[in-house]
Amino acid sequence: MDQSRHQHKEGGPVTTETTKPKRKKLWIISIAIAVVVIAVVATFLVVMNQAVGPPAPPNGPNVAIWNGSFCRNSGNCGYSPSVKTVLNGTTLTWTNNGMTHTVTSCDATQYTSAGCPSQNAVGLNSFDSGAMSDGATFTWTFTVKGTYYYYCTLHPWMQGEIIVQ
Repeated sequence: MDQSRHQHKEGGPVTTETTKPKRKKLWIISIAIAVVVIAVVATFLVVMNQAVGPPAPPNGPNVAIWNGSFCRNSGNCGYSPSVKTVLNGTTLTWTNNGMTHTVTSCDATQYTSAGCPSQNAVGLNSFDSGAMSDGATFTWTFTVKGTYYYYCTLHPWMQGEIIVQ
């Protein structure tokens, strides 16, 4: 603190503070704190909004269910691989590696980018995993040849396709 001493008329010393340097320091500290807070928030938002790509497809008759920090669109969550070809009689296993998802079959005529309003596949066996938490698996044996479309009922933009030959 900057203090200066002055002689008072009665002869005793009087101490007064100079306030301008004190205010200047407070402004500098306030601005520095604001800059740091803005930088931290901006970094957080950038990291959270980055699309996390799908993991490498697992080997064998397996599909990984994945997501980033959020599952707001198809760039942040999905099935890997999203299209898989298997032979008739194959038992396929989906493994959830993130937040709660489902594996639910969809009628090909109802399959759109917005999801699937009709879950029963015409002429094909229907399947539904129900809600799968992190680490859960779902298996299904394909016994009828054809193309099976499926999606996540909780995140309808998550879609996949199984081609059974």
